[in-house]
Amino acid sequence: MSIENEFRFIGWNTEGTSDKIWGYFLRPTPEDARQPSWSRPRKEQGWNCCIFWARRGKAMQFQPDITGYELDKLVNSKLKKGYLKIDQAKLLTIWPTFITEAEGKLMWDVLAGKIK
Repeated sequence: MSIENEFRFIGWNTEGTSDKIWGYFLRPTPEDARQPSWSRPRKEQGWNCCIFWARRGKAMQFQPDITGYELDKLVNSKLKKGYLKIDQAKLLTIWPTFITEAEGKLMWDVLAGKIK
């Protein structure tokens, strides 16, 4: 994505008729993005957590600002529901247009004030 992002978890569920992706990444706050890279805070100190999910071929959704224990519980619940942890390379094999679609949807959600 055009702003530095770091995927922390990507899950893929193909059980039954499902074909769903769920995960989260960290992205710098708008204030951090304007600073030179050497003076930005570390990721854990000031980056926003952004959760994403979608069925392949459907609209992507984002949810902001779940962190810590709540985020760990959510990841564990997805693993129990059959999501397999995959890396970014596998994600792009499964869904080649993911980054382009995510950038577009995320831009509109940021402009609408839904995501920081």
